[in-house]
Amino acid sequence: MFLISVARFISQFSRWEFTRPEWLTKNVLIVCGIIAGIAIIAAIVIPVAVIFSKRKHLTSKEIVCHIIFSKTVDSVAATTNTTTDAPVLAYWNFEGNGNDLYGVYNGTSNCGSCQYLTTGFYGGTYFYIPNTNNYMQVPASSYFNLNSRSFTFEAWVYFYSLSTDQPIFSQCTCTTCTSQCLFLVVRSSKLYMGFNFNDLSGSTTLSTYTWYHVAFVYNYQTFQQIIYLEGVQDAIRSSVTPYLGTNGSMYFGALPNLISTYYYGIIDNAQLTTRAKSSTEISNDAMQVFYYSFDQPNPYYDNGPNRLNATATNILSATTGHVGQAVRFTSTSSYLQICCFTGVGWPSSRSLSFAMWISPSSINGGNFVYSTQGYPMLGLTYSGQIAAQILEQAPVNVWETIYGTFAVVNTWVHVACTFSVTNGFILYVNGVSQGAITGISTYYFNYNFQTIQMGTGNGNGYIPSYGFQGSIDEFYTYRRELSATEILALASV
Repeated sequence: MFLISVARFISQFSRWEFTRPEWLTKNVLIVCGIIAGIAIIAAIVIPVAVIFSKRKHLTSKEIVCHIIFSKTVDSVAATTNTTTDAPVLAYWNFEGNGNDLYGVYNGTSNCGSCQYLTTGFYGGTYFYIPNTNNYMQVPASSYFNLNSRSFTFEAWVYFYSLSTDQPIFSQCTCTTCTSQCLFLVVRSSKLYMGFNFNDLSGSTTLSTYTWYHVAFVYNYQTFQQIIYLEGVQDAIRSSVTPYLGTNGSMYFGALPNLISTYYYGIIDNAQLTTRAKSSTEISNDAMQVFYYSFDQPNPYYDNGPNRLNATATNILSATTGHVGQAVRFTSTSSYLQICCFTGVGWPSSRSLSFAMWISPSSINGGNFVYSTQGYPMLGLTYSGQIAAQILEQAPVNVWETIYGTFAVVNTWVHVACTFSVTNGFILYVNGVSQGAITGISTYYFNYNFQTIQMGTGNGNGYIPSYGFQGSIDEFYTYRRELSATEILALASV
């Protein structure tokens, strides 16, 4: 019975027809179609117009800064402020003047004794401030708005005195009002970040006659003040009311709320941006010396934070790299020079790292990393074996050498070496340690500023002077020891 009932229902349904009501005429259908079309178009056009109108009201400065930011910021950058999607950036390299690299926040020296002297931390010139009544000012007419937003200030500093407050940077609206006077100083020989009665003190005691990378961060999203020294977090404070200044000049070397206090020392490569940089970015800014991708159209431009472009080249050509493009050494006389690898000293116990990809066209020797003062550190032996060496100064004065695997002609291989007093001198090939020499307390490599040369050398130690022939790509150098994990990551690209 059930199947019969179903069959009858289907038979009746198949004979059902739709009967159009008398009012649903052809003209009504046309009108309804037109109304529906207009509604669809409005749903698309109105949001687009709103977005366009918002973008149209961006100032030219915001657009330029957005372009600069998008080209220079690491993809893993930390949060930005909520008041703008285009962080503003200023950069003072003090190359003979106080101009902002982007031409917006130019400063002038308000002193008779200030000088731009050679050589800055990474070469070039630096800004020397000889204490009393000497400073650089960016006028209020070029107001840099830091009110209620994230920001990061970074600089290289060197002190001749720490007996009084050393004002690095400041901007004040009201010198007696809470959170309306921004000052970044050294106080009691420690870094100090203040918004005025809303402050954070660092924890590490600084020394005179020593270069430091310093960074001061305010994160508007987390309401935190953070101080970094040499790329490492030195102090942090939470639940911090943001800086509330609404106008004012910016000063390097002076504080409006401490009129008689001035900086006595050197400032170099200062930068300010309206976003909170991540700890990884700041570590990289402080510790990466240079990075060359060797990609076209500017293969000899430094892609790292210090813009240390190659200073001399000889008989080089472009070629296909392990990543993108590479530079090819086509003759035993080929070389590439970069100035300057710095901050090591003589003799030194400071950490360092070098890493690169190589593809030799000949395995008869050659230098990958050579200090032009006579110290080859990475290269090939005459038999094509990868070697790393260091001239130990103490406890004994002797060349120490680690031999790795043999290179293969026209085959890319990743080569790196690192040093720290804790872990010693280590050679890595394709991300794998080839051995370590421990117990080295000091070594010779360079003076304060040294040109790094790739290709040729003088043959000291066990790496011959014969020029390297082949290709080099993705060249990194650091003022710190990269971990085995970091080396393996570079070797896995």
